[in-house]
Amino acid sequence: MGDAKFDESKQKIKELLKKVSEKTSPEEMAIIKKDFKETIKDANPLIIAAAEAELMKEGSTIDDLMKACDVHLEMFRDVIRNPNLKVPEGHPIASFQEDHKNILSVMEKLIDEIKEAKKIGNYEDAVTEVKMIGKLADKIMEAENHNVRQENTLFPVLEKHGIEQPPAIMWHDHTEMKELKKAIIKLAKAVNAENFTDFLGRLAQIAMLLLEKFGSHTQKEENILYVTAMKVITDDEWKDIKEECDNLGYFKPGL
Repeated sequence: MGDAKFDESKQKIKELLKKVSEKTSPEEMAIIKKDFKETIKDANPLIIAAAEAELMKEGSTIDDLMKACDVHLEMFRDVIRNPNLKVPEGHPIASFQEDHKNILSVMEKLIDEIKEAKKIGNYEDAVTEVKMIGKLADKIMEAENHNVRQENTLFPVLEKHGIEQPPAIMWHDHTEMKELKKAIIKLAKAVNAENFTDFLGRLAQIAMLLLEKFGSHTQKEENILYVTAMKVITDDEWKDIKEECDNLGYFKPGL
């Protein structure tokens, strides 16, 4: 049953990804984006990755998938930059929301650099872009500071209030994203000058998977974790969380 649902979702995503890469009118693209947003809203990022991998085997180019990535970015950008949950300035959740914006910005830059290197087409002329890809990959790993801060401050307090499932899900997401970040760093350091296009294709696939995972993860944080936290955590506990966050330090997005 689960496999059938997986295959059904994967096929739907494949069809939409194909449509994204086709020349369509603005009106048609608006409908496609709406369908795409609805389809991937609760989709496991692994389904999206599987759909992309199959399309590549069937002849889709990395440029096609990059166009799809632009659609993902557009959807996540609005949600992350204008969160529904409003909290006072200086509140720990406000700092977590600011992290989301900064991390998204770094991910956007990474994908832009991959696109630029792809446009150049050969390693010798894209050395500057390749170096920047490596720096941005390292910067994304530095963003682990955001996850560690939540794991060490917010999660234990929620668990103390009997809220165990949401932190467990978030922690699992953190682990998966960290592995993707490691994969990007490893690949970025093993640049293949001879098969440069293939190298960039693999890099783009992992970067897009991370982006999709990050987008769905931040929505779960905003709509479940933070909303629950605001209901159960006391003012004194928030003060303690803020103090611990200050001690751990914050993610600095600049290179």
